[in-house]
Amino acid sequence: MRFNWFQNKLTFVIIPEAEAHASVTRVKMSRGALCAALLGMMLLSATAAYWYGASFHSAAAKPAFKAHRSDSLSRLEQDLNDKNKTIDRLQLEVFQLSRQAAEVRSQIEQLKQLEHELMKLTSKGAVNSQAASGAAADAGVQLAGSSRIGGMNGMGGPLHPVTARQMGMLLQTAAGSFTALKQEIAELQLRWMQSKHVMLAQQEQLQRIPSLWPTRSHRVTSAYGYRKDPFTDKPSFHRGIDIAGKMNDPVYASAKGTALTVGYDKFHGHHVVIDHGNGMRTWYMHLNGILVKRGETVERGQHIGMLGTSGRSTGPHLHYEIVSKGKSTDPSSYLPRSS
Repeated sequence: MRFNWFQNKLTFVIIPEAEAHASVTRVKMSRGALCAALLGMMLLSATAAYWYGASFHSAAAKPAFKAHRSDSLSRLEQDLNDKNKTIDRLQLEVFQLSRQAAEVRSQIEQLKQLEHELMKLTSKGAVNSQAASGAAADAGVQLAGSSRIGGMNGMGGPLHPVTARQMGMLLQTAAGSFTALKQEIAELQLRWMQSKHVMLAQQEQLQRIPSLWPTRSHRVTSAYGYRKDPFTDKPSFHRGIDIAGKMNDPVYASAKGTALTVGYDKFHGHHVVIDHGNGMRTWYMHLNGILVKRGETVERGQHIGMLGTSGRSTGPHLHYEIVSKGKSTDPSSYLPRSS
């Protein structure tokens, strides 16, 4: 039934208006053909509208696309420039680190030389003086222009750009150099601490050597050794030296130590005995006054008493005596020569 409806024909009469006697045209068309023609016209119109819209959109979007592409290229170029600058900066930093490593290496070598000289001065040159002397000698970086000769720093030569491989090797060498320097600095600090303890110990020993004049006066009225006794005029052995002076002139400790004896007797008068350790003792006799107590620590050059004439004495003077390991010693061999 429906199929027959599509087969039914329609007649279209075309009558011209301009000519009164013109013939009338009749066009017969089935309903299906008419529908197909209308559908084709609609599809054609839709296709034309689509292509028109697409071409219009493409024309409108083309400038925006060009602008976006240009902006993207600009950003890429900027990123590339930034990365190139970063690479150049990093390469410069690697070079500077390498030069700093060489400078630190030079400073460490100078410190080692100073350490060696100090150890020789303290007579301990064999103690750790050669330890790690070349522990990382090959870890330093060879750099042109790292030294100056005669204050001039001119440079020149053909250009040979550093390759990425060479820069990588330089960075690796610098890293290894800094690692070796860090270890060597730690070892150097340890050796310096040991040297410090050695020097402090030796300084303490020097402070305990009686090499300072115990009075301002350097005039010796009776030397060490055999002499004629001032009271009996008979030969006797003088175990110290007599230093002339004025009453109450200051008497100083000739070295650091401990006041072992502080007392008085008719022979020594007011006297002080200082123990300096290692079997060394000094005696200060015929004093007029004493300023230290028994057991007190006495520093080198400390004022310990006043010069006098107490005990077996003919006049104001200081009897100064040195006893080393139980035997009397000539004090003149310890005292500097007076000018």
